[in-house]
Amino acid sequence: MSIILLEHPRPRTPERYESVVNTPLSSCLMTGYIASTLKSNHHDVDIVDANLYGWSFNETIQELKKKRFKLLGVHLVYLWENTEDVFEMLISLRKSIPDAHINLYGHFPTFTFRELLTNYPSVDSVTIGEPEATFLELADAVINNKDTSALYTIDGLVFNTFNSKNPPLIPPLLKGGRGDSAKEDSGELLLNKSGILKPNVTLNKPRKPVSNLDKLPFPSRCDFDLLKKKGISTYILASRGCYGKCTFCYLANFYGEESPWRGRSPENVFNEIYDIYENPGERYFYFADANFFGPGKKGKERACKLAGLIMDKGLNIKFGIECRVNDIEDKAIGILVRAGLKDVFLGVESGSQRSLNKFRKFTKVEDNKKAINILRRYDIEPNYGFIMFEPDSTLVDVRENFEFLKEAKMLNSPGITAHLLHHKQTIFKGTFDYEKRNNGAKPASKLGYESAYEFKDKAVEAFSEEINTFCLQALKDLSMNRDFKNEERDSCVYGENDSYSRQMNEKLIEHFERTLYSYE
Repeated sequence: MSIILLEHPRPRTPERYESVVNTPLSSCLMTGYIASTLKSNHHDVDIVDANLYGWSFNETIQELKKKRFKLLGVHLVYLWENTEDVFEMLISLRKSIPDAHINLYGHFPTFTFRELLTNYPSVDSVTIGEPEATFLELADAVINNKDTSALYTIDGLVFNTFNSKNPPLIPPLLKGGRGDSAKEDSGELLLNKSGILKPNVTLNKPRKPVSNLDKLPFPSRCDFDLLKKKGISTYILASRGCYGKCTFCYLANFYGEESPWRGRSPENVFNEIYDIYENPGERYFYFADANFFGPGKKGKERACKLAGLIMDKGLNIKFGIECRVNDIEDKAIGILVRAGLKDVFLGVESGSQRSLNKFRKFTKVEDNKKAINILRRYDIEPNYGFIMFEPDSTLVDVRENFEFLKEAKMLNSPGITAHLLHHKQTIFKGTFDYEKRNNGAKPASKLGYESAYEFKDKAVEAFSEEINTFCLQALKDLSMNRDFKNEERDSCVYGENDSYSRQMNEKLIEHFERTLYSYE
């Protein structure tokens, strides 16, 4: 294969095992979209999903060494304490395959390209933001053995000039045209639009996101049998971005402010579903969209039109979606349920109005309650996005969150209860909260992707630590005490009527309430 696209192993330490995923679900098809774009342009490409296969880093190295390739694209995911293992793998591959070009893409490298290229010379380039067009142009340059100067013409690419073969002494863009204004700042040469950030790191101008998603080929998919065996859903990406402005989310910065939300046409989405429905015969789909509906009345009309196509063609399917609480209305949900809607992930985030305002959700606590009640009328018990603790939390906020969870009857299953009660906000680069909090502050790692912080209220900090320890132990106990009928299911899934589950759930709620009362 000329091109390899790698989904690297993603081991998690016990301390982080139950942490919320640090990259949006929409990224799950990023590699598939790059692959299909390359194939439609006559490139020879292979996807190596080491994460799906359950390979270790060493096994991944050995498998890749058996292959011949000129370009290795790596969907880089932040692994907290295990991130360094990814780069040790790339260093090993660099030694074995010195002439291959190594590119990183994804949310993590988009926001940390400077640190990655500076600290890890085994990496040649980073794709910024939406990857398909940028990676295609990079593939054309690498596979066709074009001169290094070609890299300077690829929008959305950052690359290591020092590692490049026979790099020009002066980037062509400095000779006129785009971005030819430079200045000295703290010993670094900076350019307005395109040029050198560091002596060995060159940043080309940003690439605009794809304006018409229908023009993209359907993502490449492989090994449906293994995916089903592992209980992994068949994902569909019907839109990109989000119209929200939440302070803890970096989607707007990833895609660009000029393109907050873009949806595929209902017909285009349906055709992809139908293809998979017919072969290999899939009957459950999960929409990986950060926001399934899109903004306002038109967003709901589009969703209902897709539902109509599913029903008109008689597709016997079930599906799940993710959305904001203000997207939930009775009429649209009713139509979607008739088409097969079964699961909903709902961005509730908080039961404290002060916190909702701080997060810039532009929703009210009553909106949260209303959305939950509508879904329950259609026998849908949603999964929830919820932040119990954030840096500025007070004990009053925590109490309001807890009372909201009880009132809304969200604490019914021990796995879900444990997650809701202990979830602490993680602050990643690219978010408003990161920029606000990390101005001059020390990041949590040398890559600067995660912001370290202390709680403003020390009582909240102590309470959070105690609850975190208790809930993580409960989750561990749940995993170790699964009965036979649940042994192949996620450790967080238990029936409400199971006696062990009921007891564990009551124990979690009682401990939280008793401990909170002691701090108040």
